Amino acid sequence: MSKRNRAETRAERAAAAILEQQRRERRRRTWTITGIVAGLVAIVVVLFVIQSTRDTTGEKLTSKSVPDGVTNTYGVVVGDADAPTTVQIYEDFQCPVCAEFEKATSAQLLAAVDAGKVKLDYRMVSFLDRASTNKYSSRALNAAAVVLDTSGAEVFQKFHALLFENQPAEGTAGPSDDQLIEYAVEAGASESDVRPGIEDDEFGSWVDNTEDQMSKNGVRGTPSVFVDGEFAGGDLQSSIDAALEAAD
Repeated sequence: MSKRNRAETRAERAAAAILEQQRRERRRRTWTITGIVAGLVAIVVVLFVIQSTRDTTGEKLTSKSVPDGVTNTYGVVVGDADAPTTVQIYEDFQCPVCAEFEKATSAQLLAAVDAGKVKLDYRMVSFLDRASTNKYSSRALNAAAVVLDTSGAEVFQKFHALLFENQPAEGTAGPSDDQLIEYAVEAGASESDVRPGIEDDEFGSWVDNTEDQMSKNGVRGTPSVFVDGEFAGGDLQSSIDAALEAAD
């Protein structure tokens, strides 16, 4: 083989080696980019899943975030939807003044509900956990939400009444989950229906958001009573008088 031919052969081999190196480099870059893209997709999916389990306040939502039977403004309506008068009541199950309001008005209000004169729009909140040693305020409201979800507004109202009749003293431990379940059964719920949701804090995120909604509505404390949208006043006696007048 002549020197010229040998030189051409070496040049061809060198060119082929360069082309092969370039092909390997392109494959390496392609796999690297593919891996990066796959990793980014995985991250996006994880973030989406995390975000989808949170509400607007960042609290983790449970499998069912909102109980059946509540309005989109966190209300629980008891009575005929066509009743001519609406009494809206903001209460906390740990609030002692709310218990006084219930004791003074519940019989007359419920009689008016039965007569079709009044419907009650309960706006229950839970900001008094600090007045309990076992977060009774929020636990009680979650239990009430579970009762509403599984058993309806009438059983909810009876459960609501039982909780106020048996309200724990401030600074003490409120009823255990087992006791809340007993009250729910006494009100007409099935133990098998309510136990899982009460024990697992099923509507905990919804409960947390009730106070935010109360604040958005411009309500600053409990009990707060509105009759057909008109605020009854900031003291207990005014609230009682307005409720009894509506029930008359």
